[in-house]
Amino acid sequence: MQLAFEVNIKPVAQARPRFYTRHYGHKRFIGVYDPAKCKSFKEAVSWHAKIAVIEKDLKEPLRGAIALSLTFQMGENKKEKFHTKRPDLDNLAKSVKDALKGIIYHDDSQIVEAHLFKKYGEYLIRVEVRTL
Repeated sequence: MQLAFEVNIKPVAQARPRFYTRHYGHKRFIGVYDPAKCKSFKEAVSWHAKIAVIEKDLKEPLRGAIALSLTFQMGENKKEKFHTKRPDLDNLAKSVKDALKGIIYHDDSQIVEAHLFKKYGEYLIRVEVRTL
């Protein structure tokens, strides 16, 4: 099975988690959350993934080994082809993999093959998933 879709959005890297504490009486609770920019980015990617799943008529997330290809276009630059600045490619991939979890696959541990690209071009993320 093969699935592909594009998201016309500026790529956002996975940020470090933010922590908070809450006090309830004598008890203290610590929580973790994604920064707002990262959260809204993941929601947009998830929404496009859900549409792709509906179009492919998938009833549940894929099982077994998966190959993933991600292409990140980071904005226009007429002088250079490849984007060699921050954000790091692995942090960009992490944010997209988190957004696809539970929609296209059960867990990103299923990904056994990955092809990642970062280059200049109109802001865009291309996602391709196939079962092995």
